Amino acid sequence: MPGKAAFFDSSAVAPLCLAQASSQSARQAYRSFTRQVVAPTTLIETASAINRAVRLGELSTSGARAAKDRLSQLDRRWIQIEWTDRMKRLAVDLLAHYDLRAGDAIQLASALIWCNEKPRNRPFVCFDQRLSAAVGGAGFGLMSI
Repeated sequence: MPGKAAFFDSSAVAPLCLAQASSQSARQAYRSFTRQVVAPTTLIETASAINRAVRLGELSTSGARAAKDRLSQLDRRWIQIEWTDRMKRLAVDLLAHYDLRAGDAIQLASALIWCNEKPRNRPFVCFDQRLSAAVGGAGFGLMSI
């Protein structure tokens, strides 16, 4: 039986839309939870990955259309954390504590808002090594490749 909810970083959403080395693991993680929680930047970050694949010649126009359709389907289903002043302050604070890029700080801050800043090993699905280190340090239960 699938678990209730998990936080999905953009690095775990992109492989649901694009053929990547982590696609099978991402699909397995997606099926493991009845609800997927994402940051407010996830849609934009994933669309960026799709468009980058097209620019690099890794994805055809029809492949991009299919990937964007899949992303649209996911966007209708997941729970998106909304921007708040607290989330922005958390993201800024996380940059001082962990080796994170700005987008990753937003992802982790969003996950912390989701759990009222009490991760208690809640599942966080991530395929980015740098963010994974911070996620584990913050107290989430990391699901990665």
